[in-house]
Amino acid sequence: MRRSRLYLATTLFCCGAFPAVHAQQSDNSAATDENALEEIVVTGSRIPRATIEGPSPVTVITADDIRAKGLGSVYDVVRSLTQSTGSVQTQQFQGFTPGAAQVDLRGLGPSYTLVLLNGRRMADFPLAYNAQSNFTDIANIPTSMIERIEVLTGSASAIYGSDAVSGVINFILKKKADGTSLNYRMGDTDEGGGFSQRLQVSTGGSIGELDTLFGLEVYKQDPIFQYQRSFQDSLNDNPALNGGRAIASRTFLRWNPATLQYIDPGQETCSTLSHLNRGTVDYSFRPGRGWYCGSTEALYGTVQNERENAVGYATLTYHINDDMRAYLDFQAAHTRTKFGGGPNFWGYTGSSDNAYINADTGEFEALQRIFTPEEVGGLNAILDYNRDNTRSLNTGIEGNIGNWHYDAGYSHSSFQMVQAHRAIVSEAADKFFLGESLGVDEETGYDLFSPDISRLYKPLTRAEYESISRFTPINAKTRSESFNFSIDNGELFSLPAGDVGMAAVAEYGSQSYAMDIDPDVIAGRYFGWTGTGGSGSRSHYAVGTEFRVPLLSNLNLTPAVRYDSYSFAGNSTGKPTYALGLEWRPLESLLVRGSAATSFRAPDLHYVFAGPSGAYYSLTDYYLCRTRQPDRPYSACDYDGISVKGTRAGNRSLDDETGKSFTYGFVWSPVPEFDISVDYYDIRLDDAITDRDLDEILRTEADCRIGRTEGGAAIDINSPTCQQALALIQRISDTAPVNPGQIGGANTYPINAAALRNSGIDASLNYRLETANSGDFRFRLNYTGVLKYTYRQFPGEADRNIRDDLGYDNLRSRVSGSVSWNYGALTTTLFGQRYGSLPKSDQSGRYGPSMTYNLSAEYRVTENARISAAINNIRNTPPHRDSTNSVYPYYDQFQFDPIGRQYYLEFAYRFGGSAR
Repeated sequence: MRRSRLYLATTLFCCGAFPAVHAQQSDNSAATDENALEEIVVTGSRIPRATIEGPSPVTVITADDIRAKGLGSVYDVVRSLTQSTGSVQTQQFQGFTPGAAQVDLRGLGPSYTLVLLNGRRMADFPLAYNAQSNFTDIANIPTSMIERIEVLTGSASAIYGSDAVSGVINFILKKKADGTSLNYRMGDTDEGGGFSQRLQVSTGGSIGELDTLFGLEVYKQDPIFQYQRSFQDSLNDNPALNGGRAIASRTFLRWNPATLQYIDPGQETCSTLSHLNRGTVDYSFRPGRGWYCGSTEALYGTVQNERENAVGYATLTYHINDDMRAYLDFQAAHTRTKFGGGPNFWGYTGSSDNAYINADTGEFEALQRIFTPEEVGGLNAILDYNRDNTRSLNTGIEGNIGNWHYDAGYSHSSFQMVQAHRAIVSEAADKFFLGESLGVDEETGYDLFSPDISRLYKPLTRAEYESISRFTPINAKTRSESFNFSIDNGELFSLPAGDVGMAAVAEYGSQSYAMDIDPDVIAGRYFGWTGTGGSGSRSHYAVGTEFRVPLLSNLNLTPAVRYDSYSFAGNSTGKPTYALGLEWRPLESLLVRGSAATSFRAPDLHYVFAGPSGAYYSLTDYYLCRTRQPDRPYSACDYDGISVKGTRAGNRSLDDETGKSFTYGFVWSPVPEFDISVDYYDIRLDDAITDRDLDEILRTEADCRIGRTEGGAAIDINSPTCQQALALIQRISDTAPVNPGQIGGANTYPINAAALRNSGIDASLNYRLETANSGDFRFRLNYTGVLKYTYRQFPGEADRNIRDDLGYDNLRSRVSGSVSWNYGALTTTLFGQRYGSLPKSDQSGRYGPSMTYNLSAEYRVTENARISAAINNIRNTPPHRDSTNSVYPYYDQFQFDPIGRQYYLEFAYRFGGSAR
């Protein structure tokens, strides 16, 4: 069989984009002559997969697949991949990047998967994941404009350069319109909140030599709050209570931090406040501490964001002549997102332990106020917001000169955002609740106040709340641009077994980012609110080449090599990467394949340029445990699990992360209606960037202060190692009346140290059954199982088994499957997903797998009109619960969402266009 240039692309992924020809699991069926590979995209072809697959497994998801599986967003599509075993920050996690959606293949982290839009890199999300590293946000990619999504799971740095460690995902938007299409979809949830609407319009066609497509997608989604889901609307939902009553949140609290006893406000005081928090504030008791005014029902965080989004897309192709085309793709999006983790709260910040001395009683005191919706102006006033603007441009000329194909292009992508959070201004709130300071107590060094305590127990007006709070903005932006030139030739020269193919690429580009944060955040002038800032840029160039060499008529070799160089912060780093693929077809129906590749990831901008940022840590104070309670194990020590505020900053001396990847497996298609594939993967990463472990720092600090290790070896406190550890840990004075000698602050920074290894199995099975009278059936099954996942932070340490670690929440396996039935104009699909076991919160073992199901149906009313409906999570299965998890919301919010059953109804109509 003659191998065309497009067939070559299936193996080489030339020109920096995925191939136009590929094997795919789709619901479409069309008998196709294998020799027509040059002219078509073999979507759903009946060609056996073994004849068209390449040396590395590629998964393709079409627009039809997305609809059939009931997947409403790009995030849902990516999370449906069985290779998405890692935990991610979902909408209900109000952390550092609310409003964004991440990709995490193989559980290595979002920054190790390369995300492309139409074959080009996208600008990073302006805020850092976990306040540590950059990543690509996929939330603004318009679902209704996707033609297909192509996923390569494995290292591909020799083709794409940095970041392609665990895989590559390429979102390919539609390129050409046939008439004008109108698509409207509405959705709702079974338990309230989350109503959504999406309108998509696209039009275009051909005007002489010009092909055009213009599209617009508008989307609106209502929020879902925590209290709108019955399994998490109260602290009494805690499964560890076993029917008991939860300890209410301390909405109004006064206590003595020296004795840890609450000061009783009295039943009558709490009764006057009972209308707050939607009528749930009551006279509450905490065993061992005392009475206060609190609520078990005040849960107003969002588990799904409010979102308004508009995306415009245009693609133009002008055929200059038969051998040359000019192209331009442009996308612009504006998004407004609102979200929140719940109401603000306040405590005095004039001391590290929030304590002051009451001049009227001479006693230590501390106060806490959680502000209720009635005080701040309703639920909407609790929410923070993001306003995003993204732009993407890709333009160039491509064509053919003889057997050579070339592509010379320029791409630009930018992401600008403003995020605002209404934070409590410490100085204003301190004065509001405590009055003016009366000075400092000479004996203890604590501030003296004579507060009007009745003010603590008096609801605020909205004006009063706004007088002690203000919005703290973050203005952030990122930019990425590159110039690209590539050539390829599928018939470079001939060998006895066939033609040798070749592709080469050259790139030059730059990236920049800036996170301009309110300086009052960095200065610590807001209560309980921290942030991170930073700015920097880097430039980059790369050259690479790939070959496809037929060694025998049924044996092909595909070597590739690439060199990348980055310059940043006065440093330059260069890295060559290599790949080798092998395809052996002992039978027309059987492909045996394998690949080996090296990979790397240049340290991203935020790792390098991050400014000092605040964070809260739960730590073990080894020094005090060893000196004050030496006879107790750390788990029973009073200084285990203490909360500490610390800081983190970037490191301009970071080096590249490097890795290796291996895959091997087979694809077998004994008959056109059936195929099965099994592939083993092994990804290894060295010099991985990780924050220096605070636990390690504290162990070293304890050794240095005591002068010996736990094993008895002498330690010199004046050594560079000790001086560095002592400088990273700050302690309260030994003579302080509250928390004497305890940790007052802890600092860390990123380093190249870690080593990771992730290996496992990917498998898929497809079967199509065509009947004469009952329609056509399609069965699919996909599986990913993690066999090994190990982590080592420092050279010389033993590998830590993350796969079976009872403190780690990546999945060990995922399975998905679907059954589709096509009968005339009607198509129905049942799609199911199985999530593997996860560790119990108390680390006593694992709790079992869970499953969800989606059901969809589509009816083609006419050639130009179709109507479809979908029910997601048809059993209304709540998030899989761990009976030992006593931390709200009592399930793994990084793996499961609480949305529950959802309904969608969609109508699509095409005006004009060619007959079908």
